[in-house]
Amino acid sequence: MKSMNRKERILKLIVEQFIQTAEPVGSSSLIESLNCSSATIRNEMKELEDMGFLEKTHTSSGRVPSAQGYRYYVDHLRDSVDDLDLRYQLQSLFDVNQQLNVEEAIKHGCEIISQMTNLTSVVLGPDAQYESIKKIQLIPVSEKVAVAIFVTDSGHVENKTFEIPTGVAFKDLETCVNVVGERIVGTPINKVVDKVEALKPILADKIQNYEVVFKAFLEAFLKFTYERVSVYGAANMFDQPEFVNDIEKLKRLITLVESDKAWSNIDDFQGISVRIGSENTLTEFDDVSVIQAEIKVDDTQRGRVVLLGPTRMDYHKALKAVEYLQEQLNEFFKFDKKKEE
Repeated sequence: MKSMNRKERILKLIVEQFIQTAEPVGSSSLIESLNCSSATIRNEMKELEDMGFLEKTHTSSGRVPSAQGYRYYVDHLRDSVDDLDLRYQLQSLFDVNQQLNVEEAIKHGCEIISQMTNLTSVVLGPDAQYESIKKIQLIPVSEKVAVAIFVTDSGHVENKTFEIPTGVAFKDLETCVNVVGERIVGTPINKVVDKVEALKPILADKIQNYEVVFKAFLEAFLKFTYERVSVYGAANMFDQPEFVNDIEKLKRLITLVESDKAWSNIDDFQGISVRIGSENTLTEFDDVSVIQAEIKVDDTQRGRVVLLGPTRMDYHKALKAVEYLQEQLNEFFKFDKKKEE
């Protein structure tokens, strides 16, 4: 890291103190670290505020970082030293558990980084453009409930339960599944819905009241297509003062995090990205930041791991957590591929 001038040192100290305390930072708390007068620090803080890096709260004479201040900190001021404890925990997980499957490896890794950072982690399943349908099967559970089993060419399997509409026979649903299944094998998941729509005339010839049958199946399929999100550490939001002091906001944020469609708005990025406050496309909240990394399961399957929390998150630890998890998962999947060969 390049040497910092006094303004940069002050901004770094304010960001890191505010991350720890969630309380506005006054000049008196910085004197010992900077070896200069309180008046000098106040002048520098005022200039940083004028530059847009700090904000003055209404309830205190102290300052808090702005989104622009956090951005400058992340890009230029944060420490680059390793977090050895976090790295060791993730390495140990994968060294000891080499028999984990894809879902287990990602799940355990995300649980660790959520616990270590006190943030919420989210897994976005492999992008639908990289997977194709291999098989669809329908199993009756009762007269009113059936389970659709979807299998992709990557071996990914999901079950979606749905209600059988009144007046619809299970055999008609089964016929619908068979007709659709035979014709969409090998089709990328994100293109299947359009292809299924084109099959309506064929279904009309084979099934009475086909529109109701088709609608029931399509709802199950859409669930499979869009419900590719797993959330870990959602309860960590309750520990963040920014959220817990505003219950309505907390409810909206949790609903958003658990919404599959909301995650389709997140920007695509191949490396590791940090989106601070209004920079991110996921939320309408200016005090939420999102860190994401692409995970390469194999040559065709790619997913993403995301850490989500307040803009007052510990960016050093959060970025290291995502970076280490990305490294470990990418190496683990290489190892797993070698085992299969």
